[in-house]
Amino acid sequence: MTGSPSRPQWLSSDSLDENLLGSLSENLIDQPHEARGLIGIARRDITPPFGIYGPVWGFSTHDGSSRGTHKPIFATALVFSPQAASKPMVIVGVDLGTTGDLTGLEDEWIRRDVSAQLDIPLSHLMLASSHTHGAPWAYRSRVDFPGGDLIEGYLNLLKRGILEASREAIETAENCIITFKSGRCDLAKNRNLADPANPSRYLTGFNPANQSIADDTVMVGRITRASDNSIKGTVINYACHPTTLGGENRLVSPDFIGGMRDVMEAHTDGAICLFLQGASGDLAPAFQYVEDTSIADRHGHQLGFAGLSTLTGMYPAGQRLEYVRPIESGAPLAYWEPRSYQIPDNHSINYEIVGLPSKDWPSVGELDRQLEVESDFRIRERLIRKKTIANFTQGKNEIPTQVFAWAFGNLIFVAISCEMDVAWQKEVRAAFPGYSVIAITAVNYSAIGYIVREELCDLNLYQAWQPPYGKGSFDSLLKHCIRLMTKSLAK
Repeated sequence: MTGSPSRPQWLSSDSLDENLLGSLSENLIDQPHEARGLIGIARRDITPPFGIYGPVWGFSTHDGSSRGTHKPIFATALVFSPQAASKPMVIVGVDLGTTGDLTGLEDEWIRRDVSAQLDIPLSHLMLASSHTHGAPWAYRSRVDFPGGDLIEGYLNLLKRGILEASREAIETAENCIITFKSGRCDLAKNRNLADPANPSRYLTGFNPANQSIADDTVMVGRITRASDNSIKGTVINYACHPTTLGGENRLVSPDFIGGMRDVMEAHTDGAICLFLQGASGDLAPAFQYVEDTSIADRHGHQLGFAGLSTLTGMYPAGQRLEYVRPIESGAPLAYWEPRSYQIPDNHSINYEIVGLPSKDWPSVGELDRQLEVESDFRIRERLIRKKTIANFTQGKNEIPTQVFAWAFGNLIFVAISCEMDVAWQKEVRAAFPGYSVIAITAVNYSAIGYIVREELCDLNLYQAWQPPYGKGSFDSLLKHCIRLMTKSLAK
């Protein structure tokens, strides 16, 4: 049934002002968050060869080379085009911790080549890391580590996989409706725990007393073909560190993302599921750092069934629930039903590199002197990472940080090239209540690190002392994001 709903009797009085009637009628719909256009999705297997360097942790008891695969890892491309003549917008979800590091800037090398071959500007291409800690560290700076001889070959495999998935998604794009709806999943927990033995420092792990900070929002997207209403693909946007598997693990793994995909795809006739990492700087599973891959699968199933529940609760694509009439049945009943409406197809792309405050950082020379006398491999790893940041930030008064704001229908994709406390995604969503905001971190991510809330900057907390971002970065980046999102909606 289509068309405008009949005006109910209790709204038909001549004594009611017509403006009031219009206002009331506008409130008698449940507006879905959708967009319409040419949409494609495709993926490639980017599982690395046996023995490549990584996964690795500071408390690893092995040399860091992988010794098998838990589940395959993928590059998954999602493409939007409002019309055939438009340059496509491409998001590639990659099952890696990052897509490069600050020494090799591998992500820049990949993006430049892929965007050139796809004939799209850099503003139209995001490489979104899932941030799994079970993936290889495919950085050229690690070629001298065990399994490092496989890195260069793997980087070429990775770039080829991203390019092929993107091309296929573009070539197979068809008239579709993408719908987003928010659901709930409590897998993610606050992970800033005051050390019981030393309250002056924080441990990175489950804090049962501070869970009001966590965000259980899971944004679920459904891509529906206009031709036959079948599901072409799904999207899960959720904030949780993929750190189920810890230092003893030697298997390449997507962590909980693999189990989540298994559930979603098994219940959607194999439709490809894309995962996009949210603001998980201070969030992770309560039970983590284990070797047992079944725990990662269990976490993934929890998220997958939450996503599936949300998916099941969506209206048919291109329909919204509208009030129709009262039904007199002893109790006066309000009857609503799904009805077709005009799906928005507007789009706008905004992309900027913004400068954020930096903090004092050791010089490259100072870090080299510390490395010369340090034998503990865990401390050496920490110093190597600090040196990488020092090389990148020297001579810079600000830290360059990428911000994307893509508006598509009444959906907003906002993405940043760093890790962020969950408060960021709460704030950007609260600023745009009439839209579905898909909040993505670790995009084009070179492992520069975290941005924490201002009140945490001076704490002895890993996410506070690890990165080069200084005080004011959280507030500044939040303002830049909201400004760019507003600009996208104004077009």
